[in-house]
Amino acid sequence: MEISGSTAAGVFRVGLQVVSSHKKPMLEFYYEVRNRFGPEHEYEMPVGVSGKETKTQKTRFQDIFIQFYVVNIGGNRAENIEFEVSGKLQRNRPRESLGEIMGTEIPQMAPGQIVHLFRFDDHDLNIYPEGGGKPLGIKAEKLRIVAKYNASPSLLNWIFSIHRKILRKKQYESVFVFKPQMVCGDLPPAEYA
Repeated sequence: MEISGSTAAGVFRVGLQVVSSHKKPMLEFYYEVRNRFGPEHEYEMPVGVSGKETKTQKTRFQDIFIQFYVVNIGGNRAENIEFEVSGKLQRNRPRESLGEIMGTEIPQMAPGQIVHLFRFDDHDLNIYPEGGGKPLGIKAEKLRIVAKYNASPSLLNWIFSIHRKILRKKQYESVFVFKPQMVCGDLPPAEYA
């Protein structure tokens, strides 16, 4: 997983401030728009009517995507983390699901730990006509993710959470809602490989 330095520094700065005030686990969702250019590639391009002459061209491939991850910004370890996904926003074929992490229980996340969830490519957020072509607009659907988790075991935590354990529920929940309109607009500065 690749996270830009400014994002990681910002997350850790916020995390350190929150860790000092929250003694319980607290999962927070983040997303980031990335505008990445790959290394330069050279290719030969035919020039002229006959096509016998060639000219060397250089190009870089652009990759625009939205990266989603979850961070434990609390002061305690989160355990038995489960994600529930609802909403109609999906990725385009062939990757229609959001990955296996959404159906997997994460055993634990230490304070300050980052877990990459999934990504949307820019074309996943557009509406296309039948048979392809230019995009008609941005999807209006939304995506809702709920993280359910417990705190690490301790005597005090066991006493406060006994009623939830009887009901077979998790102690804490974090809710995140994403709409494609949230990332419309100008692209962030380019990153070069």
